[in-house]
Amino acid sequence: MQVSGEWPAQLSGNLYRNGPAKMSRAGRAYQHWFDGDGMVQQFSLANGQIQHQAKFIQTKKFKVEEAAGAFKYSTAGTVIPNALPIRNNDDLNVANTSLLPRHGELLALWEAGSPYRLDTKTLTTLGVKSFGDKFKGLPFSAHPLADGQGGLWNFGVWYVGGEKQLRVYQVAADDSIARMEVIELPQASYLHAFAQSENKLVFYISSCVYDEGETYIDAFKWRPELPSQLLVIDKADFRARQLHPLPAGFVFHFGQAIDKNDELSVQLCLYPNSAILTQGMKGLLTGVRKTKTPHAELVTITVPLAEAQSSPARINRSGVMMEFPQFGQQTMSNKEFVQQTMSKTEFVPLFGIEARSDLGSHSELEAELASESGLSNTLYCIHNTKDSSKLAADTLGNRGLSVDSYSAYYLGKGKIAEEPLYIPATEQHEAYVLMTWLDYHNARSGLSLFRASDICAGPIASAQMNRVLPLGFHGCFINA
Repeated sequence: MQVSGEWPAQLSGNLYRNGPAKMSRAGRAYQHWFDGDGMVQQFSLANGQIQHQAKFIQTKKFKVEEAAGAFKYSTAGTVIPNALPIRNNDDLNVANTSLLPRHGELLALWEAGSPYRLDTKTLTTLGVKSFGDKFKGLPFSAHPLADGQGGLWNFGVWYVGGEKQLRVYQVAADDSIARMEVIELPQASYLHAFAQSENKLVFYISSCVYDEGETYIDAFKWRPELPSQLLVIDKADFRARQLHPLPAGFVFHFGQAIDKNDELSVQLCLYPNSAILTQGMKGLLTGVRKTKTPHAELVTITVPLAEAQSSPARINRSGVMMEFPQFGQQTMSNKEFVQQTMSKTEFVPLFGIEARSDLGSHSELEAELASESGLSNTLYCIHNTKDSSKLAADTLGNRGLSVDSYSAYYLGKGKIAEEPLYIPATEQHEAYVLMTWLDYHNARSGLSLFRASDICAGPIASAQMNRVLPLGFHGCFINA
């Protein structure tokens, strides 16, 4: 890639990004952004130079369709005529959502199927990740959380067939399934991610509910008459859990969480409805937007832990319209935070986050998170500076938790900003924010590096290529 600026010599490693890339075959195009076959991008940073390579993940679906030269399976959001029968969830697996470094390999994750193993150097697909024959095809969400002991917390849902079950489990350090609980949900809500505090796992059971439809996505309906609920599960005993009723809403992603003094507080990005999933994602591919999809607001929900089931919740609305807060992914074990290899990353680029300068006061949770146990005290995001009605973002922003502040850097006309990736400081280098972008006026793709402490100053280094890379979802950075 063509480099400019000063790439720090101490910053050496690989940025990996995943996302849907194969969107059409034989004259037929997908109808939902989630449908595309996954492709992993690798940007290798060394000695001030950047090398790029990319490969499609060789899922079963991809190999069958590559050999046929045409789509052969219906997907989450598109019906394919004369499609092959779908026998299990992995027949639909496109492995296109996120990436997890694990035991020297890279796992390509989807929402409802098995991870695919990749070689970190060549990006060669090594096969399906196994958690044992008993758990073959286990739905493995794209947002697992580290348990601080070398293992993972994760969940899976598969509502096809009428069930309303959530599978919550802990993966041991050796990748065996240490514990699992099947939980009957009050409604078959769309679930994408979850949060953790020191002692709890937290799920938002939304009012977007699986019913019936031509595709899996079409089957999800907005049901505002059904209250949302916050599901709180004890890490030590999955059977110890609480449900707290909430107003109707929809959530993709969470911020940080803390449980203290018999209360749990969790940050999340709350939508007033689920139009972003059912309409906005379709509009990205079809060009048809029936209505303007609302933005998400950063809110803090606080619930009592010592009281009985269905205790009321307090919702603190920040007034800040933003999605996918970025910070170093931390987890607590024995009251000690453990820094993980992979930073928390979310696919913020196409959701038009609104910039705000009038932030007002922050919640008690935010002040506490800013000072306790080394939690990141800044949230990074992407938003649209020039036209908040558009889905494409053009600006990198950050919001301080300990002080009322908001700063931003506008990338420029014709640029679409992808997710910012927070790279924590090490003994070798300071903290950075690394992000990729698409310049559609000039048909170029690139990436830019910012000092995390001063994004307003603009990128300290950039790299670009004279070709267009597919816009992606999530990624990770692995130090060399």
